[in-house]
Amino acid sequence: MIRYAKFALVFIKSLIRSNIEVAKVVLSKKIDIDPAIVKLHTNCTNEFDKLLVANAITLTPGTITIKLEDQNLYIHLLDLKDKNKDQLQKEIVDSFEDIIVK
Repeated sequence: MIRYAKFALVFIKSLIRSNIEVAKVVLSKKIDIDPAIVKLHTNCTNEFDKLLVANAITLTPGTITIKLEDQNLYIHLLDLKDKNKDQLQKEIVDSFEDIIVK
């Protein structure tokens, strides 16, 4: 139960950070974004935890989980920037699931 409380705190931090990043994009005079759909892996084995991670990603501004298939999440990103798949995996999925997958 404690892991879900920790998850909530990490989610709130991510939510605030993402809101600031999306606000910068929206308020900038030049909208320079690189939208993309990426396939990332989840290590969650139970369906509730997979759904929790997928919904946390969707509720975070700038990202939407569009499909959850087996151990894969298909995520739409507002701005891919110059990030590689490993960076995205760490920033998006691992940051959430490291807390609940122990």
